[in-house]
Amino acid sequence: MVTKGPGRPATITRDDVIDAALRLARRVGLDRFTMTQLAEELGVATMTAYYHVSNRTELVQLVVEDLLHRVEIPGPEAGPWDLRLKALELNVRRELGGVPAMGTGLSVDGSPASRRLTDGVLAILHDAGFDETDALMAYGVLFTYMVGQLDLDVLVERGEASPADNRFAELLDRTGGQRPSPDELFDFGFDVLLIGLRAVLDGGLPLREGKPLRVKRGSE
Repeated sequence: MVTKGPGRPATITRDDVIDAALRLARRVGLDRFTMTQLAEELGVATMTAYYHVSNRTELVQLVVEDLLHRVEIPGPEAGPWDLRLKALELNVRRELGGVPAMGTGLSVDGSPASRRLTDGVLAILHDAGFDETDALMAYGVLFTYMVGQLDLDVLVERGEASPADNRFAELLDRTGGQRPSPDELFDFGFDVLLIGLRAVLDGGLPLREGKPLRVKRGSE
């Protein structure tokens, strides 16, 4: 909480700085807000924020860490591995959604909070029966899908999508005039990924060169 006594400059905490940066990130984007805007958001001099963070890069990482720490990781008691995985991805989407350019602040394995989520996803995949290499490859696919969908949601919502993204939206309109919502599109895509992962476990889709290709056909 920002406090200010009579005739005295405002007093802010590190949490105040992170909260203000998150508000700015939601409005203008994680990659666009400036330290000057942050100071205005807090009602303090620009240099005051630097008592709590050394630079903007550090602040972006603190914002991402704060959001990632909020994500709940379903345990074995939550059900089968695929339901746990989808619940986890939905939790990530809920906590990180609505922040433009969120992908610019995320890394596969670069901070305590991101490592916590990485370990959570890998634990679910290991419980499902994936070996170490396949689990890591599956995690990479899931991470890429999540980050891409988060950024695309915001771009389309704010009318900032690229020509390629707009073309994709036009293709979605061919569904009969009813464009799928971002949640519907995410659910469909994630379910497709889960179908593929189940096929890997069943031996029907190899992830690594050297595994036999055993694609099941409808007539078999």
